[in-house]
Amino acid sequence: MSTLVQMVAAESVGLALLWVTMAVLHISALIAGFLDFDVMSHFVNGFTSYLVIMHLLLNGWLVRIYWDKISRSKAVLLYVTFTIPLYLLLLRVRHAVAAFRGKDQVVARREALKARYGTSIENSAVVEFPSLSAAVRRASCVPLSAETSTNGSQGDSEVPLSSWVVTETNVDAGSELIKMSSDDVRVREPKSFSHLFMSDLYELVAGRKTLSFHFVLNANNDIIHVSKTSILPNGLPDRIRSTSPLTICNDTHYLINFSEGIWYEEVAIAARNEKSFVTVTQSNFASFIWYFTMHSTALLVYGLLKNLRCNGRATGLYHAGWMFTAAAWFLTCRGADEPWTDTFAKIPLRLCFTICRIFLMGAVATDGLVKGAILYLSVKAAGYLALVGELVYKNLRRNVRLWGDVVDRYFFDKTLVMSYQGGESVVCCGWAIWCHVCQRSEHSLAQLVAVLLCQAAGMIYLNFVRRFLKEPMKNPVRILMMAKDRLNAAEKSI
Repeated sequence: MSTLVQMVAAESVGLALLWVTMAVLHISALIAGFLDFDVMSHFVNGFTSYLVIMHLLLNGWLVRIYWDKISRSKAVLLYVTFTIPLYLLLLRVRHAVAAFRGKDQVVARREALKARYGTSIENSAVVEFPSLSAAVRRASCVPLSAETSTNGSQGDSEVPLSSWVVTETNVDAGSELIKMSSDDVRVREPKSFSHLFMSDLYELVAGRKTLSFHFVLNANNDIIHVSKTSILPNGLPDRIRSTSPLTICNDTHYLINFSEGIWYEEVAIAARNEKSFVTVTQSNFASFIWYFTMHSTALLVYGLLKNLRCNGRATGLYHAGWMFTAAAWFLTCRGADEPWTDTFAKIPLRLCFTICRIFLMGAVATDGLVKGAILYLSVKAAGYLALVGELVYKNLRRNVRLWGDVVDRYFFDKTLVMSYQGGESVVCCGWAIWCHVCQRSEHSLAQLVAVLLCQAAGMIYLNFVRRFLKEPMKNPVRILMMAKDRLNAAEKSI
């Protein structure tokens, strides 16, 4: 328990301090640019416009979301001062402090979980079922499970399955409710290439991702059924199995719906047992709060290179600015339930690939913003073309549908894809060579060597990084534990 509290507290305090440090460095970078406005005018105008527009949109959207959660006067004050993200981060710190001060272990764990999901909007409800008479028959709703009459006993003698496999969730097409019977499951037709490009590829790289898990636990709290689907069911199977005689499902059901967009993550949990039905929906906007850090890093790198080219005196300030902003991006490119071991394992990849490419783009952009835009578009096009090529090759030559499983599609991360990173690396190396050939200098040579070494190191490390990744969210049991944690954080456990 103390380890959980310490980790969540360190994360909450660290992110809040990181936000304050970034704000100070961004303002300092603007001041340094204004002191040399004749040379740094492009950077000052671009960085100022970006910060103002980004904070107007970010704080405005957060005000809209949290308008009914905080007082109106406080919301207006936070919006005017551009501090709504900091306010939300400080709420996490408050819960972490409460977890430290809590003497009761249950209260401490609940506060720690609230700190972990502190940037979420939560909606929850509890429905208590009326008590049942002793004559009501209780039975499991899972096929192949033993069904016995209990005569009023709450702990009937189910025969748990010795092992379970993850199957496809059977969702009724009309009501969108889960069905336990699999009699009408249709055999799926092979995916066409048009579906591959128009649906699967779009879902992998840009579309809204969805994933649903359905768990059934018996009276002994053993898992007897797990299923998954990319559809988001509206509800659980009917609680009443039969009316003559009246038979009630005595299993505990968990329905966990994941939905992820570019700026948000939503988790909807429905839990039901014989006595109550609980729903909790959490919309996590942590990625939205930190989304701007990548663009800020790119602009600060551009300002640094512009400052170096003009023999500016604010080099140390710009170095500190991009480093802290990049660190914020490193530490926030993660889900609320992703372990820190996976986050830290991916940092070398993002440093060798993304940050190195940002420096290359900034160096090219100092000779013209159009060149920088062309470099960016060509690099991204090469990455996506390489990804498409791998998908087509594996499908045609090996009859393998990559990322065909719904879990793999939901947790797809192009940072870990060899073909995508290889395509981008080849184009980046080509641009670095071209820049050195066109403008031979010590700076271009150092840039060329750095790009080649970083891309090579990144590709080598990519071959081994999966050995260090735990990826617990691909484990169904871990997803069930996560659902129970979120219910406990919402104080709505069944």
